[in-house]
Amino acid sequence: MAPPEDMNIPSDPEGQLSDDGGKRNEKQPPKTTKVFASKSPDPGDEEDYWIGGKKNLESADNVKVIMKVLEGNFQRSIALRAPHPGGLPRKWKRMNYFDEIEDVDPYEVMLWSEYTTPTLPRVHKREKEMMGGEIAILRDVSTSMMGVYSEWSSSVVRGVVELARSKKMRVGYVEFNHRSYKYKRNSKFFTRDYQWMLELASKTECSGNTNYEDSLKDALTEFRGRGLRNKHILFITDGIPTSGDCDVLDERTRAKKLGVCIHSIFIGSKNYPRILQKISGETSGTQFIATRRKDGTIRIERRDKKLLAPVHEDKSQVDPFGKVFA
Repeated sequence: MAPPEDMNIPSDPEGQLSDDGGKRNEKQPPKTTKVFASKSPDPGDEEDYWIGGKKNLESADNVKVIMKVLEGNFQRSIALRAPHPGGLPRKWKRMNYFDEIEDVDPYEVMLWSEYTTPTLPRVHKREKEMMGGEIAILRDVSTSMMGVYSEWSSSVVRGVVELARSKKMRVGYVEFNHRSYKYKRNSKFFTRDYQWMLELASKTECSGNTNYEDSLKDALTEFRGRGLRNKHILFITDGIPTSGDCDVLDERTRAKKLGVCIHSIFIGSKNYPRILQKISGETSGTQFIATRRKDGTIRIERRDKKLLAPVHEDKSQVDPFGKVFA
């Protein structure tokens, strides 16, 4: 059962109240021995990433790769234009409401007033370049994420928050295991309180199993009614779903209708969930896979670039019609 929408979820992933009764100052980061706070305003800087107590320069570079790809996706969405009453007159369109009378074509309105027809005169179509937008970060905090995976995903989340800050995007944050924990700031899911988001991202506590459905449902609900805007979800997990609708059929359909791009990061070298391929592929999102090497470093690559295997022609077969239609 998901918590009430207006409820600020405590830092304990199990949903239990903290020792101080929930009266901890929100400006103070949660107390944990595994918090490695960011000291740099630039996502991907080396000093942001201390994995397992050792400085992991390769992990920092890997996070930079993720940020670069996501930034490209954000920029393409921002470059789009959408109808806006305060935008510039870009082209013409048919009048839909008489509120648009100020932008009407004088010649056409003169003809229309003299020879009234059901077809209204044309007006300026005002458009505005979309700025800002929203990104919801969905982070797996199940038991299997404990340790290095949790610390590395914390670094990724902090990098995404800093990237969102540079693009003036609103950020939402959901942690999930077998339940979904949706965080809100002043009763709002999407916020520009980036410092608060960085504090949430620094937590590394993990427990429970894995459920994709509830977290996606919670995040997509917040995108409803936000129009044609720059909308993204970053989904971070290390396992296949073990409860709920494992195929998330309703959520995939809803994401496509809302125009939300779902980018996924799978952490692990085996058992890549095919459902992640479907989720990101159907929503034009990017897929990453992160693997842990023997020396403890995290290596990441784009999974979607390896989905289509090259087709090799079988030259042993002879086409009898080849010469006829050559």
